[in-house]
Formats: sequence, C-alpha cells, structure tokens
Amino acid sequence: MFKTILFTLILLYTSSAFAAGDGYIYDFKGPVLINGKLANKNSPVTFGDEIITGSRGRIALRLAGNVYRVGNRSHLTLPKTEKNFTLNFFFGSVLAVFRSDTPKTIRTHTSVLGVRGTGLYLNVDSEQTFLCTCYGDIEFKDKENEDNVRHIHGEYHNIVALNHQTRTFSTQAMKGHQTSDLKGHQTSDLFELEALANRTPPPTFTVEHEKNNQVSGD
Repeated sequence: MFKTILFTLILLYTSSAFAAGDGYIYDFKGPVLINGKLANKNSPVTFGDEIITGSRGRIALRLAGNVYRVGNRSHLTLPKTEKNFTLNFFFGSVLAVFRSDTPKTIRTHTSVLGVRGTGLYLNVDSEQTFLCTCYGDIEFKDKENEDNVRHIHGEYHNIVALNHQTRTFSTQAMKGHQTSDLKGHQTSDLFELEALANRTPPPTFTVEHEKNNQVSGD
C-alpha cells in the first residue's frame, strides 16, 4: 500500500514538472547570467527568465517545444507564459526554432516580429536588426512606424534587415550561401536545433526552394 501511494506521488510530481514546461540546457559555455546569477549547465531555466551571455558565453536551451541558441554578448528575456508568448530581445544574436501551433511575438528596441511557425536567426546591434527567416512566415514591423512593415515568407534563408538610423528595410543577397552570408548560422544548425525538439525542418528547407522566398510591404 505504501509503495503504491509513493509511486502515485512520484508520478504526479513528474507529470506536473513536465506540464510546467521547465526548460533544459543542452549546450553551455560561461559566463552566462540567468536572472542576474552566474549559471552553469545544470542551472534551471523556465518562463520569464532573463539571460545575459558574456563575451565568450553561449547557451542552447529547450523550453516548451521551442529551442534557442543564444550567442555571446546577448541579452533576452524568455516569454512569461506559453500561451501569451512574447520574447524580449535586447541585443546580440539568437537562432531559434518554434512550435507552429501558436502565434508568437518577438520585441526588440526597434521592431516587432510576428512569428508563425518559424525557424529564424536574429542579430541586433547598434546599426541594424538583421533577420533571417530560415523557413516560415514573419511580419517584420518597424516599432517607430507600424505602417513600415515587411511580410516575409521564407523557405530557405530569406534575409531582411532594418537600418536603425534610416528606418529602411533592405534585402541582402546570399551568393552561394556561405557562412559569412548567413551571419552566424548555417543550414545544419537548424536540423540540430529541431532534433532537440524531436522535429525536422520542413521538406521545403532546401536551396532548390529559395526561389519561393517572398518579401512584401511598402
């Protein structure tokens, strides 16, 4: 009888832990701060956490079916809840793959991104917000002028950047899709991140489908 009760309590605890959506760190190199405290690979990570990486720091984590690889010198705050998903990204770089079942919002100091089932790479520095829609659909909106927006459909690395001074969007050709063109990520990285969530990128994520990339808006 006691063993049955103990087993039931363990099962309930385990189920509640998974239901809570607590994250798991897959890759880590310090220094990294989580909520202002020095972290390590075994540190807990969950909704609403603030993450800051140092000059040589990096972290890759999974949270509620979404996977993030945060580069060095980066600062972000994870969404507070799964249903009301807003990721605040202040500076640095992040490569992310998202579940496609709910809409998501990413906010930077210059833009608002409406994400719909997407793999993306985002780099924010003092000059520009650089966005690669690796696959999926993103509404890329200028925070200072909501009429200044680009609707991006990407099937294979569709790049659009917002200049912070001129507030203009530009597309950047990627000749041969070299690592330097992709600025901080490669095609193989998307497969690795999706595998951490037991998924694969869409079958259209090949160079042959680059011709289907589209960018629309004034």
